Amino acid sequence: MSKPLVSVVVITYNHENYIKQTLDSILSQNTDFDFEVVVGEDKSPDNTLEVCKRYGDRITLIHSDENVGMIPNFIRTLEAAKGKYIAVCEGDDYWTDPLKLQKQVDFLESHPDYVICWTDYSILKDNGELTSTDFNFNEDVVEINYNNLFRPYCTYTLTSMFKQEAFDFELYKSLKYYKDNSLYVLLLREGKGAFLNFVSSVYRIHEGGVFSLTSNYHKNYTSYLNIKEIMDAVPESQTKNMKRVLHSLGNATAFGLLKLKQKGEILTDDQLKFMTDYFKNGNFKTKFKYFKRRFLK
Repeated sequence: MSKPLVSVVVITYNHENYIKQTLDSILSQNTDFDFEVVVGEDKSPDNTLEVCKRYGDRITLIHSDENVGMIPNFIRTLEAAKGKYIAVCEGDDYWTDPLKLQKQVDFLESHPDYVICWTDYSILKDNGELTSTDFNFNEDVVEINYNNLFRPYCTYTLTSMFKQEAFDFELYKSLKYYKDNSLYVLLLREGKGAFLNFVSSVYRIHEGGVFSLTSNYHKNYTSYLNIKEIMDAVPESQTKNMKRVLHSLGNATAFGLLKLKQKGEILTDDQLKFMTDYFKNGNFKTKFKYFKRRFLK
């Protein structure tokens, strides 16, 4: 194969029951360009690695004798990607539109001021129910920038494609709380983002999912730390919209902790410090809301 135009990056852990559907959906893409599939397998305790090995030279398989963790696995898999564009799909999700890659490449190639794009997707619940999102966009293409990023949260990793040259890899690796949100904020320094209004993929919610069944408190807290860190690193991202996103996540975290405490759960020192500091430094509305919940109920 000549140098691929697109690298599809797949990270997988404990996905024995799903990874075949993921890889088959990627390898069945119809394109007029070459693409590679780079799979990072993170020492799964099940047979995920064995399933991946069956694909032979149709994929580039990265694995090791020890578990390195989700983000280090993502980074080492990204580092192996050779394409001008990178598309991402985790090993328990899958694509449904055989022209997904072609449509996204066509858009990015014809719109050089855009550096990343996403699409709509469906949600597959653990009980087999397939549901749609409710973004309610009327346009075929919706511009995504710091003024509307994450409102609504339509930028899911399994649909993303971005220009590799626009990605500041070293800054990304230097972050303590990095995740896919960090990647998006970094990329939007270099150009615009686009939501392409067609369904290309399925996001799977299941018992073994890393994030989909995580507690609301943990989701909010880790997202708060992540967004705060990346906004500090990218000052131009500190728009009114992004500040609202951060405030919403902070409120959800602090009031979630307060609710747990009022139920009699024992909070860690870090949790207590976060909650105390957040309410102490919050605006008047936050403090008043805290006062009502703390003392008037």
